[in-house]
Amino acid sequence: MRVTPRFRTSGSLLAGTVENQLVDVTTALEVEADVPREQIAELVRAAERMCYMLDVIRQPHDVRGSVTLNGQPL
Repeated sequence: MRVTPRFRTSGSLLAGTVENQLVDVTTALEVEADVPREQIAELVRAAERMCYMLDVIRQPHDVRGSVTLNGQPL
């Protein structure tokens, strides 16, 4: 399995305007097996439905974060 993400960065870290964006993700899976083609196709479909990372990429999700410094909120 090869997973290739493409990113875009703009702005300036020093100016406080830097932003990163995930542009897209390409996956490539190469399978060698002596089983019927449809069996492999169904296995791949099931794996894609169960993949957390594909879900994160395909669907928007809320992101919650917190940062503490020396035990105190930053």
